[in-house]
Amino acid sequence: MTKNNSYAQERIGFYEARLQNETINQLVEHFNSLASSRGWVVERSYFAHALTNELQRRGIDLSVVYKENTVRYIPVCYDSGTHSLMAIG
Repeated sequence: MTKNNSYAQERIGFYEARLQNETINQLVEHFNSLASSRGWVVERSYFAHALTNELQRRGIDLSVVYKENTVRYIPVCYDSGTHSLMAIG
């Protein structure tokens, strides 16, 4: 593992630990804040990766935003009936 990759994994792990204590509604709020962000920096990408990992860990269906190993950051809501994210707007 390279130094940069090690640092990235450390930062992603930091955010994963923080996100595991948040509610689904809080996770959706974070996702939506990423959807409205105009600028992307490296630290935000670590947070986004950790957020996606946490949503997947909870078994939430991300098919509306996850296509071909790429996440599209669009406004979403959580549907508890289907345990999935749904596009809004």
